[in-house]
Amino acid sequence: MIELPDLPKHLPKAEVPDGRFSRPKNKITKAQRAELRMKFGGRCAYCGCFLPEKGWHADHVEPVRRDFEYVLAPVGSGVTHVARNTGKVLHPDLHTIENLFPACAPCNLFKGAFSVEGMRKEISQQVERARTYSVNFRTAERFGLVEIVDKPVVFWFEHDVAPLKLQTVAVSPDKR
Repeated sequence: MIELPDLPKHLPKAEVPDGRFSRPKNKITKAQRAELRMKFGGRCAYCGCFLPEKGWHADHVEPVRRDFEYVLAPVGSGVTHVARNTGKVLHPDLHTIENLFPACAPCNLFKGAFSVEGMRKEISQQVERARTYSVNFRTAERFGLVEIVDKPVVFWFEHDVAPLKLQTVAVSPDKR
């Protein structure tokens, strides 16, 4: 098991003069980010893909949930109003290092403000949604290119192999 260093429970909060926002502006340090990336052996906590040095996300396992407001949409956009992030965080107390998991961008963007169980439920509904809304999926299924498997959604961090102990294996080149 990879040992993480003792880190402060709460990240330092940014002071906002008028107190109207509770935005966790402080980012984790480079050292904390490096440790977080290796929490599950350099893999995404959800799908298990290998995370590159850059381009992965630090996901709030329990979402901090950001507030939004509806504003008038730009003229010609085809809609009257759009949702805009106000910057206010509804649960700033959840912005802690313990509440962060390393995640690939697709998993974190899919998860959004879902809890882990909410994300699990959404993923479990994807096959039926694809079958309902995608003629391509139905065609592939009809020709045997896609086979539906009824099994539970299990995240990488729930497997017995996570967190990993990485091993180095020496490989000698073929001598011909």
